[in-house]
Amino acid sequence: MRELTVRRAGGITGALFAAWSDADPHRPRLVWHGTGRTELSTASLMNWSAKTAGYLIDELGAAPGNPVLWRVRRSWQGLPLLLGCWWAGMTVVDDEAVAGGLIAAFVDVGDDADADEVVAASPHPFGLAVPDLPALQRNVADAILPQADRFTPRSPGLGPDAPAVATGTGTVTVGEVLAATARAAAGLGDGAVLLSTQIPSLPAGVIAGPLAAWAADGTYVYTESPADQVAVDERATATIGIDLPGLPRTGGRG
Repeated sequence: MRELTVRRAGGITGALFAAWSDADPHRPRLVWHGTGRTELSTASLMNWSAKTAGYLIDELGAAPGNPVLWRVRRSWQGLPLLLGCWWAGMTVVDDEAVAGGLIAAFVDVGDDADADEVVAASPHPFGLAVPDLPALQRNVADAILPQADRFTPRSPGLGPDAPAVATGTGTVTVGEVLAATARAAAGLGDGAVLLSTQIPSLPAGVIAGPLAAWAADGTYVYTESPADQVAVDERATATIGIDLPGLPRTGGRG
C-alpha cells in the first residue's frame, strides 16, 4: 500500500505533493468539465493552493487549527481551496453549526456563511470574477489570485492526531485522512486518471476521489458532461461512482 507521511509543516497537502514523483510541472492533476473545461497542471494546482494558504495566513492572520468552512460544489476552484486550507493547517468544516468563530468561508456563488471572511468561488472555466456579489463577500479572483504563488509554512502545523475535518457526523484527523487516502490510492495504478460525475463530498468523497488520484501520482477528472466521451478524451484509467465499459470502477462516491 502506498504510504503518505504526515509532514507537520504542510500536513495533508504537503504529504500529497511529496507523493508526486513526476518532475514535469505541466502534467495535468485536475481536469474539471463544468461550464467549460479547466485543467490545472502540477504547477498550477500547487500555485492555487499556495495562494489560498497565503491568504489565510498572511492576510487573515489564521493560526493552525482555526476552523474554515469549505462548501464549494460548482467550481473547479473548490479543490485548490481545500488543499490550501490544509496546507495552512486549518481544520475544515462543512457547516457553520460544526464550529463557531470561522475565520473564513469558501462557498459557491449564491451561498452565504457566518464567517469573518466569505469568499465565493467562480463557476467560470477561467475563474473570472462574478459581478454583484453580496456586499460582504469577495471573489476568489479578488481575495486569492493576488497572493504569492509559493507558500512556506511558518509553524509546525498540525500533527497526525489533530482534526483535519469536522462535520456533523464527527471529526477526522490528519493521520486518518492520509491513511484512508493511501488505502484508496492502493486500488489505483500509478499515474491513474480517475473519472467522476459526482461532486466530491467531505470527507469520504474527497478522500476516495481527488486525494486518492493524487496520492497515486495521477489525475482527477470531474465531468458534468456525458462521461463516455470525456473518458476517451481524458484517457481515463478508472472511474468512481459510475460504470463505463472497459474501465474498472472504484468504490465510494466521487
